[in-house]
Amino acid sequence: MDSHTVVSVVVPLENDDSLIDAFLRDLSRVMQASYRFFEIILVDDGSTDETRQTVDRLLKDIQRIRYLRLSRPFGRDVALSAGIESAIGDYVVTLDPAGDPVEAVPELVARCRVNGGIVHGVAENPRVRPGLRELFGSAFRGYCNRRLGVDLKRGAEDFRAMSRQAVNALLQVRVQSRYLRVLTLTLGYHHEFFPYQRSERGMAKRRGSFASELATAIDLLAAHTRHPLRMVTVAGMIGALLNLLYAFYVLGIYLVKPNVIAGWTTLSLQQSGMFFFICLILAVLSEYVGTILGEVRSRPLYFIAHEGNSSVLLEDTVQSSIVKDSTEEVAQ
Repeated sequence: MDSHTVVSVVVPLENDDSLIDAFLRDLSRVMQASYRFFEIILVDDGSTDETRQTVDRLLKDIQRIRYLRLSRPFGRDVALSAGIESAIGDYVVTLDPAGDPVEAVPELVARCRVNGGIVHGVAENPRVRPGLRELFGSAFRGYCNRRLGVDLKRGAEDFRAMSRQAVNALLQVRVQSRYLRVLTLTLGYHHEFFPYQRSERGMAKRRGSFASELATAIDLLAAHTRHPLRMVTVAGMIGALLNLLYAFYVLGIYLVKPNVIAGWTTLSLQQSGMFFFICLILAVLSEYVGTILGEVRSRPLYFIAHEGNSSVLLEDTVQSSIVKDSTEEVAQ
C-alpha cells in the first residue's frame, strides 16, 4: 500500500443510477487496497434519474467520497473540469463509470509517477459506432492530428492520470469550449498511452447522437485552431480573383464585340459562385464570432447546485494520520 501519495479520482455521472452502486464499491475497494490517502469525487452532470438519491445513500456506507451536483447539464468535459478543479491529490485520475476498469487505476497512477505529466488510457476494444459516424470520427481525428499537432487516438476518451503539475497547468486554461482529450495533449507536458480493455458495465449508455458529436467537433475547431478561418480567407481571395478576371472578360467582350447579348447561363453561374463563397465565409465567420463572444463574456464554466460528503473525508484521514505519527514520535 502506498502511504505517501494522495490520489484523487474524478468520476462524471450522467443518469448512472443503475450502475453507480456496484461501481463505487469496486472503486473504493481498489483504492483502499492501494493507497492510504485518496478521495473519490463524483460530479453529477444534471442527472434526471435516481442518481442523486443513490449517491446520498452510498455516502453513508462508503468513505472518502465527495459529491458535486451541477445546476444543469453542462457536458461531460465541463463536469470533469469541475471535479479536477476540486481535487487536492498529488495525482488526479478521471474515468468513465460506464466502461473504464477500476482495477487499472493503480497501474495508471504508477506510470504517471514514473514519468510525470499525463498518461492517457487507450481502449483496445473501443465502442463500436455506425459506419458513417466511424468514418466521420476517423476523418476528425486525422484532421486534429495534422492541424493541432496532437496524437488523438481512437479509443482514447476519459480514462487518464495527471500529475499535480499538469493539473495546475490545465486549470489555467479557461476556454469555454472544453474538450479534455485535446486540451491535455496540448499542454506540452510528457504524455504516454496506456492500453486497456473497456468493460461492459454501461457502454451503450454513452452513445450520443451524431448531431451532438458534430456540434462538439465544430466547437473544438473554432476554439483551438485558425485553420478553417485561414481556408475561408483563401477561398475569399480566390473568389475575389475569379470575379475580377470575369469582370475583365466582360469588359474585353464589350470592347471587341459591340452587339453582345448577355448570356443568362454565364450570369447565373457567376452569381451562384459568388453567393456560394459569401455564404461559406459568413458561416465560418459566425462560428468564430460566436466563440469570441463566449470567451469575452467570461461566464463561469459551471454552477454547483448541491454538495454531499461521506462521514469520513480525505482531510479527516490525513489529520488523524498526522496526529498518530506525531504521537508515535513523542512516544519514541
